[in-house]
Amino acid sequence: MVVRPFGGLTNEMKKSNASTDSDPGPSLRSVNSYLEKNFPDFFAEARFQVGDDDYFLYVRFGQYLARSIEQNRAPRDKINRGFTVLNKMARASARHPRIRQMLVSGPLEYIVDAPKARALALKRLSPVAQGYLESLCE
Repeated sequence: MVVRPFGGLTNEMKKSNASTDSDPGPSLRSVNSYLEKNFPDFFAEARFQVGDDDYFLYVRFGQYLARSIEQNRAPRDKINRGFTVLNKMARASARHPRIRQMLVSGPLEYIVDAPKARALALKRLSPVAQGYLESLCE
């Protein structure tokens, strides 16, 4: 640790504190913008209902994706983009445990409970996201 004569933090200390910050906000921005761009109707409706709470946004997204797969209501490219959202979250979860918690206790729980969605997820999700999904199946 670097101590300055008159207190305060050095740049080195600020960087180390920033890396341990549990706020996933900046990492979720790119996922949120991808979600908004590819699912504008869902995003607008969910934001209207849940406000700025990202946890509930992604819970609803998991529910929406699983239901769309189970009921064959969405085209294949839309479903693939839905799995891209989950894969982006899984990538961001490596840096932020809170995103991992959000992914596992939110959208992946709905995927696990839907047989068609779970089977498709095992083909479309990244290895990291598949590991989270398999941990829920145990």
